[in-house]
Amino acid sequence: MNRVCDSRDSMRALKRFAVDAFASARYPDFVTLTMPRPSCVAAHDAFNVPVLFTIASMCAIGIAMPRALDLALVTRVFALYVAADALWIFLFPRSVPRAANVVVIHHLVTLALLSNAMRHPERAIETCRNGLVEWNTLFLILRRAPGASRAWNVAYKLTLPIRFVWQPYLVIHFWRISRDDDAWERVVAIAAQVFLVAFNVFLVFGKKRRTNDGKEKNKAE
Repeated sequence: MNRVCDSRDSMRALKRFAVDAFASARYPDFVTLTMPRPSCVAAHDAFNVPVLFTIASMCAIGIAMPRALDLALVTRVFALYVAADALWIFLFPRSVPRAANVVVIHHLVTLALLSNAMRHPERAIETCRNGLVEWNTLFLILRRAPGASRAWNVAYKLTLPIRFVWQPYLVIHFWRISRDDDAWERVVAIAAQVFLVAFNVFLVFGKKRRTNDGKEKNKAE
């Protein structure tokens, strides 16, 4: 995965998209994702902000009001996004701050878990339960934007329990609801859920690196 990301082309397309989408609503923290940081990460972030907000909102609504949405459709939309994002990162690994190969693997594991909900439509609500973590991912992206409000950092920290309390619980939850599944299917689903928990630890507590000014900075942020 030694491909080089030419940020100039992706930025031209995504800068216009982000500015048009958010400038009229006067969300400067969103717009700054494209303006002062002409990089692959900035372009990828600009794409992810509206998409993650949409998916996280659908998941929250799906849990609060299951009849308000077609949860099977939510699963397919989520799977389409994860597949597209995995391809983006595979082709342009510099689109993420670090460990692009690990992020791609994470996305493939997520697809494996989503496929379980596709094979069992009655479990589409599980997509929403897992998808709540995208709120934390959204705030992670927003807080690293140049000039970002401190509110995003607060929101990020307040939603960390989704990664370290809620998702570990879902491992036990999946163990219970998959008792009648084929053995291999059950193993894949539970292993995928365990991997997501392990990825959360890697994402948040990954090794630090030193920036040019000598300060330590988490590579994930």
